[in-house]
Amino acid sequence: MFNGEKYLREAVDSIIGQSFIDWELLVVDDGSTDQSSAIIRGYEQRLPGKVRLLSHHDNRNHGISASRNRGLAEARGAYVAFLDADDTWLPEKLSEQVSIMESDPALGMIYGRTLIWYSWDEAA
Repeated sequence: MFNGEKYLREAVDSIIGQSFIDWELLVVDDGSTDQSSAIIRGYEQRLPGKVRLLSHHDNRNHGISASRNRGLAEARGAYVAFLDADDTWLPEKLSEQVSIMESDPALGMIYGRTLIWYSWDEAA
């Protein structure tokens, strides 16, 4: 995440609201200068062991690839799903995708439907 505070709570809440409950959320701070890290620390306190805030060794911006690699290095689960700070998941996303992955062990990855929405209201 890099300066994602505007939508970050909505993104995290979409994970917390999943029907599939066996998840961990790793948020990599990519050198943010806004309140993104403070927001995630609040979630860490409320959901210890479920939400973890990570950063780069020098706390600077390294870009999305380095940030995703940092998260992958710390992940403990059998599966990984990426969510950017300005995106959300529908409540059944993880349940549906885990079911598909477990039904066919030969699968290496899956990709779900994407709904792209733009708000014309700048106040939103």
